[in-house]
Amino acid sequence: MPDVEIKAPTFLDLYLQGRATADDGNDFVSAWHNSGDEEQRPLTEFLGMTEEEYNLWTMDDRTLPVIAAARQSGVSSIETLIAEHVRRMRAENDPINDAALYCLGHWLKARGIDA
Repeated sequence: MPDVEIKAPTFLDLYLQGRATADDGNDFVSAWHNSGDEEQRPLTEFLGMTEEEYNLWTMDDRTLPVIAAARQSGVSSIETLIAEHVRRMRAENDPINDAALYCLGHWLKARGIDA
């Protein structure tokens, strides 16, 4: 019998399937930190995210539905969806959004996109 390693679904896999909530993401991060030497994958791979998706999620955890929408629609470039997210946040004019708007705005600007 061949050596087959079966890995548990990642956080993003479960989120896309509707079997995990955004709040469960922190539990996955904690599980990775507490796994010791058992888990050899980098955190991004453990979560099922690309580096870019992880960076966006850490800038603003409300980008998770945007990341999911990009994955589900097969969008190869997430920039357009993030720009829409930023425009919605700006329209809310809520000071609680300021830090996320700053980070995401710079992320978009570095890619030559105004939002």
